[in-house]
Formats: sequence, structure tokens, C-alpha cells
Amino acid sequence: MDRSSQNPQKFRLLEGGAEDRRTPEEELRARVRHQEALAGLGKSALSEASSPDLLDEAARVVTEVLSVAYCKILELSPDGTELLLRAGVGWKEGYVGRVTVGANLESQAGYALISGGPVVVEDLRTEDRFKGPWLLLEHGVVSGISTIIYVHGHPYGVVGAHTQRKRQFNDEEIDFLENVAELLGAAMERRQTEETARSTIGERAKAARRRFVFLAEANAVLSTSMDHTTTLKTAARMAVPAIADWCFADVVEPGGLIRRVTVAEDHSSKGELVRELHSRYSLDPSAPHGTPKALRTGESELIAGPDEAVLEGIVPDAEHPEFLRLDEAQSYICVPLQVRGRLLGTLGLVTAQSERRYDQDDLILAQGLARCTALALDNAGQQEKNVEVVRELIQKAEQDRQTASTAEPPEASTLTTRQSEVLTLLSEGKSAKEIANALNVSHETARNHIRAILRALGSHSQLEAVSRARALGVLE
Repeated sequence: MDRSSQNPQKFRLLEGGAEDRRTPEEELRARVRHQEALAGLGKSALSEASSPDLLDEAARVVTEVLSVAYCKILELSPDGTELLLRAGVGWKEGYVGRVTVGANLESQAGYALISGGPVVVEDLRTEDRFKGPWLLLEHGVVSGISTIIYVHGHPYGVVGAHTQRKRQFNDEEIDFLENVAELLGAAMERRQTEETARSTIGERAKAARRRFVFLAEANAVLSTSMDHTTTLKTAARMAVPAIADWCFADVVEPGGLIRRVTVAEDHSSKGELVRELHSRYSLDPSAPHGTPKALRTGESELIAGPDEAVLEGIVPDAEHPEFLRLDEAQSYICVPLQVRGRLLGTLGLVTAQSERRYDQDDLILAQGLARCTALALDNAGQQEKNVEVVRELIQKAEQDRQTASTAEPPEASTLTTRQSEVLTLLSEGKSAKEIANALNVSHETARNHIRAILRALGSHSQLEAVSRARALGVLE
């Protein structure tokens, strides 16, 4: 029965069958009761109560407020063929959460889904719009209301209220059940949105963790590199295939020239071609993309879908235009290698056969790898300077050894017995703290002996003092 056909004189048949005409005061009390019940249910919907608890509470509220024997909340299956009794009141033990009824014309709930509005049944025994569902017939149901619960504009299921004796439900009672359905749908929408947000946050947190682990490993590995070429090759190898299908590293040489140092690629049919391009590849300093642009601007470049013009700026090799088509580049990032205000070069990352598309999170990761690489390059440069200083000291020590007098050097006579012991320990690579422990003296005393040795040998560092002492024959 459609709501439009309801008797405008609001009345209902009691469970015993007697007609109950309500006074205005009774109608007002009923309306207030409905509003209070909805307010309480709405409060629960906004609380931290779980969805099952909320559905159970809704079923209890409907049963009490409408004075019915049964309430059911049915959930539509993904394939739309049946409805699961998700929550309810009055049904046989073990039915809730297990039994199902058919959709379409196989049940009152199914007919509600088809009709799109509330369905009111005065007498199920004479109903001809749909089949009497076994669940209602088994429990002796005669009258009832069913209305749809919508979530994000799609049917989630049906909420229904039923009696065992004939009863005509009035508009206010039908409105109340519709309001309960609307409230439940809004609560489910909010919780689904919150769950999606939590899932998104969780995924981003996991991605951030993966970036942290990758960069921590990259920093640890790159920090051990002792020269520029090894550092750049290591960085490129770490990028492939973890974050790229192929990676190139370019550096700025004296005079402003740009040279491609290395290219690392994922194992593919074009691997040899990539290396061949690398071996005889030259860069145009004025190119609009790639290394030239990154070096001119000092900024990173991210292109989610590079076209042929962009790729020509990265690999402008006229003899191998098929590379640009065959590799089917999907995404591209170029980040500058910059440290202490100096641009050392760039790292370029390209995705191809993996069909991955770079986004801002990938750009952040690439920039982190570039920072680790730049710091490692700077450190390698400093190490190379230190090695050169050591070489010069060794050469000078050898020259001094050849020209030194065989007589005891005057410097040696100025060293005390304790200072000679300290010098010996220095030659063994001991630190001031280790020397103090070995000689059973304080740390400060050991440092004073070291300073005295440096003055006596005219040296500026411990390494120079040891080298000079060996050249002068003070140390074996």
C-alpha cells in the first residue's frame, strides 16, 4: 500500500483489532516520543559505537517506539539477489546474522527496493504484490512497514517493523521509520568516509616509512663511496628498479660542460641500447628539459606523461629515435645534486615498462636520494683531498729520510721517555683516550704529551708528526 493511500484520519488498529482514534494530545505525545527517540539514536550514531551496536540499538528503538513485535534490518548482498538479517528484535534465536530472504518480488523488503519507497502491508495473508517471505510467515507476521536504507545514494538494505495482528500504520509512524533509515544511512556514510580516510592515512604512513627506510639505506651505502664515479653509479643502481626503470646521472665538469657519467636500467630488451647511448651521448646546455634545465634553475622537474619533445631533451640521439618510442616512457623526474650552494649535477629517473606514474611523493623520494648523493659526492671530494695531503706527507717524509743525518736528530733528544711512548702509540693509530688508558694517565695528560710531541717535531697534525718521526729515524 502506498503512503498516499493512507487514511487521512490518523488512526490505527490495535493488536487486538480495536480501532484507536487518537486525540490531538496523544498525537503530540507520539510526535515528541518519535523526536526524542531519533535524537537518542542520532547521538549514538555520532558516538564511537560500532556499526553492529548501532544497528542493534536502532532495532530496539523501532520496536519500542512503534510498539511492534518484530524489527528487522536487512543488508543487500553484493550481487543484489538476497538480503541478510543483519540486526533485529523478536526473531528466533540464531536467525540474526545468518538467515537471508530473497530480493526482488520474493519478499516485502525486496519489493521495497523495487518500488523505491516505503511499503506498507496491512495483511500479509492477502498480499498479492509480492510473495510472502518465509521469515515473516514463520513468525506469524500480518502487518508491517519496510523502507530503504541508502548509503551514498545506493541501497544498503531495508529496515522493517512488523506485527502479528492486523494493524494500519499512520503517516507519522511511516515517517519515523523513514527517519530511522535516513539516520542509519548517514551514520554508515560517515563511518565509511572515516574508514577511507584512515586507510588513506595508513597507506601514506606506510609509504612514508618505505621512503625513510630507502633513504636511510641509500645514505648508509653512499657514505662509504670514496670517489665521484662510484658514488653516482651506486645512486643510479639503488634507484633501479626500486623507484625507476632507468636512471641517469650527469655532472658539471670544469668549464661548464655537462657529462653523463652513468645510466642504470632495469633488465629489458633495450638495456644494451641504453648503454650504447650513454657511451657517446652529448648534452645541449640550452635544452628545455632534463639536466640543462635543472642546472639552470636549480629546481626539480616532474613530468607525469612526457611527450617525445621532452624525451628528446633528455636523450637527443638522432641515430636512435626508436628508443623514444620503444621504451614508452610513462613518467620522468630530474632532480639537481646540490650541496652547500653548489650544483654538482643531476639525477634523472624514468619509468617505462612498469607503467608507473610519478607523483609528488615520488618527487620527494627522488629529492631525498639526490640530497644523499650530493652529500656523498661532497664527502668523496673531501676524502680525495685528504688522500692527496697524505700522499704529499709521505713523499716529504721520504725526501727527509734520504737527506736526514744518521746522527741522532736534535728533535729526538727533546722527547722524554713518556713522550716517546706516546709517539709509539700514535704510530699504532691509537687515539688520545686509548693512549691515556694504555699509560694509565688522565686524558688531559695524554693530550698534553701529544701537543708537546707536535711542537718538538715541528708538525701540525698527529699524522704529520708520525711521518716526520719515521723520516728522522725516531720511529722504526
